[in-house]
Amino acid sequence: MSLIILLQTNNYLFMSIWGFCAIFLFVTSDKFMRLFILTNILFGIGFFIYLYVTSHWILNFQSRESHIFFNRLSLLFILIPLFALSLFYKFPFVRYWEKPQWNEFIYFPFIWSGFHQTKVKFFLLIALTINVFTFMPFAIRNGWSLIQEVWLLTIIFSITNAVLEEVIWRGTLLSRFSEQLGEKWAVVITSLGFGLQHYSLGFPWGICIAFSLGGLFYGGITIQSRSIIPSMIWHMALNILMVFSGLIF
Repeated sequence: MSLIILLQTNNYLFMSIWGFCAIFLFVTSDKFMRLFILTNILFGIGFFIYLYVTSHWILNFQSRESHIFFNRLSLLFILIPLFALSLFYKFPFVRYWEKPQWNEFIYFPFIWSGFHQTKVKFFLLIALTINVFTFMPFAIRNGWSLIQEVWLLTIIFSITNAVLEEVIWRGTLLSRFSEQLGEKWAVVITSLGFGLQHYSLGFPWGICIAFSLGGLFYGGITIQSRSIIPSMIWHMALNILMVFSGLIF
């Protein structure tokens, strides 16, 4: 995920070195590694376009709601090259559109192993409960007036952001990397990428790493349930709580 860091910091020298290394590995590697490199390149192209659009075009919107909506909608630019890849190779764009297998087990703290196991449906309920109790004091401190002021913005942001980010990271990228590297490495890589890409939204690197740790469980619950729906629910609820607590906007 070094490409994400280079794109967000505009380090063109190292981006060029990364590109030459990617071409060399593409030429000298086997089929699965070539697909992995190609997936990264296409993601990088889409992410570059997304960054350009959000930093040059979206700023022209005067309405705060319009600015937030189109900023998050710009995530579609990341998906377009990845969608073209799935069409060309005739891969399913997202392998996790199934009905969630709520009764499958997930382990804590390592998803596939740990000192405690619970069903996916209970894991999600526990995670949401912890999030509510964590952020509720901040929301109460900000008062009802803030909720009345930002409720429309919260709905726009939470739905658009959660759906598109999950389709990118736990949808198409998790699908491709699972095919190319296996599910465990796919969860690790997509989780790192998910966290690090928040730097472009103004979060410091330390917070981005924290988001990456959360992304491990987003990916884990997707793999174990065979569905992207639980992570979407969790992501959307967390976005709502973060807005009402004043940590976003």
